[in-house]
Amino acid sequence: MGHFDALASSSFKTNEDGQRFFFPWGTLGHGYAIPSEAEFERLRRGVKAYMVISLPLIIAFVTWKGFLGGAAILPLLIVPYVVWLRSQCRRLQRTEEKLTLGESMAGQARSHNTVILWLLEVTAFAFVGLGAFILILDPTDWPVAVALIGFCGLSAVVFARMLLIKRRQTRPRL
Repeated sequence: MGHFDALASSSFKTNEDGQRFFFPWGTLGHGYAIPSEAEFERLRRGVKAYMVISLPLIIAFVTWKGFLGGAAILPLLIVPYVVWLRSQCRRLQRTEEKLTLGESMAGQARSHNTVILWLLEVTAFAFVGLGAFILILDPTDWPVAVALIGFCGLSAVVFARMLLIKRRQTRPRL
């Protein structure tokens, strides 16, 4: 399973009975019951396609035009996705099922390759170091440095948590 499959998996949950649920707003909203395997695959492909398109575009715009460039493209990426999500949810039955942050992270941890999670962890720490380096070399650029340290530091914590979850899931039972 690839990186974008793992990211998309955070929008889905399977309960003990095998029933699948779709959480278009992640941990912030209600779930929707997915009636069939075909519907699940269609929704998963749609969420994955959005991730494949939007994440590289945001990174490109932030790299090209800075944080304001990234912010400028967000409405162009979010509005069509919200319209698509609403059209999908109309066809599904809303449930009171909730997705917790722990369940979302566990789903991503299961879907990610351990090597990729370690690479993401190391990369996050490298960017924290870069932020500290920027802060030392050019203190006037402190907003960028603090944003880099904060975002990448939080990312490192999330990746570390996923690595722990993955380790618990793959540890052999005695």
